[in-house]
Amino acid sequence: MIIILFFFVYLVTNNYYTVDGRITSISQDHEDLNLERQLKLINKPPLKTIQADGYIVDCIDINKQPAFDNPLLKNHKIQFKPSFEVTSTKSTRLSSIGFEEDLCPNGTIPIRRTTKDDLIRAKQFSDMGVGILNKDIPGRHYAGVNLYKDGTAYYAISGIISVYNLPVQNADQITSAYIYLSNEESVHDKNVIMAGWEVHPSVFGDDKTYFFVRWADKTKNKGCTNLICPGFVQVEPRYHLGKPVTNTSTYNGKQFEMFVDISLDSKTNNWWVRLNNRNLGYYPGILFSKLAFANLGGWTGMTSTSPGIPSPPMGSGHFPDNNLYRACYFIQMNFQISNRKNLGPDRDIYADTYTDSSCFGVEYEGWNDDIQGYSLLFGGPGGNCGQ
Repeated sequence: MIIILFFFVYLVTNNYYTVDGRITSISQDHEDLNLERQLKLINKPPLKTIQADGYIVDCIDINKQPAFDNPLLKNHKIQFKPSFEVTSTKSTRLSSIGFEEDLCPNGTIPIRRTTKDDLIRAKQFSDMGVGILNKDIPGRHYAGVNLYKDGTAYYAISGIISVYNLPVQNADQITSAYIYLSNEESVHDKNVIMAGWEVHPSVFGDDKTYFFVRWADKTKNKGCTNLICPGFVQVEPRYHLGKPVTNTSTYNGKQFEMFVDISLDSKTNNWWVRLNNRNLGYYPGILFSKLAFANLGGWTGMTSTSPGIPSPPMGSGHFPDNNLYRACYFIQMNFQISNRKNLGPDRDIYADTYTDSSCFGVEYEGWNDDIQGYSLLFGGPGGNCGQ
């Protein structure tokens, strides 16, 4: 009897109760209620629903997309295409991303329906303190090329990335390749936009390769992926963020690529993201406090793992050896400064290579030829890479 009474007091004083013999936390119920509220806010009433492979795609009125839940975008008028001349590529390998014709009715955009598990994973990712480009995070490693010239303002960056699907040991690990533009004010007040591919189970729920866009705003140094939090305004009606990459490269075999571009529209201050010559959408400039232009950018591979756990592989999983069929690469690397003309990252003028671990390598000589342009090879097998 004393034991039963003690157990009852413990449940009451620690905010637990029982339902049908199950012990439930009041705080857990509160968290579940909050998640349900968020889901109702994020998942708008669809005009059409499509069953994809393992998830649902909703066709949402373009004027009611999640971006406009952000108070800063309350009266925002959609910009349907950039006002600047866009950069395109004629690569014949851009088959990693599937654009689907007539996926949704006119006036709507396809959005992958967010689930409760998606929100839980997104919160865990945000709470991990994985500040973007924060090289002080234990278990985080980079290999690539940085734009570094002091006093230079950058307005665009682009490149073609070969796409791989590499193994990770657990849901907390990441292996990715992306381009980015950022400020360099402070690790604790960083505005950044990045786009590329990654294997990232804690965000996407599986070990497939995904294209992603991510940003950090003026209120917090936490990355927000795709449409999980309101900000990115999508205009492309034939592609939904959160769709797995259908074809990935084979080591010493067939290669698949994606062309990615981040550019500032100087007339509207919107930062456009383009994928395989399509205008996906943009981040309105009002979201950022220090990104009227960027003073830092780059093309990079990145891996992340928990402290004490071997790093996953990067790129193709092999060290670069001057062969585009055996190492992950960026080609046609370009950026723009105030004159808005495409420039290449000449070594020791605008850019320099970096890698912070013996587990990964970089090969970069700058200009290669008319097909590859400025090109970079990077990656490695991972393993015990130190901190």
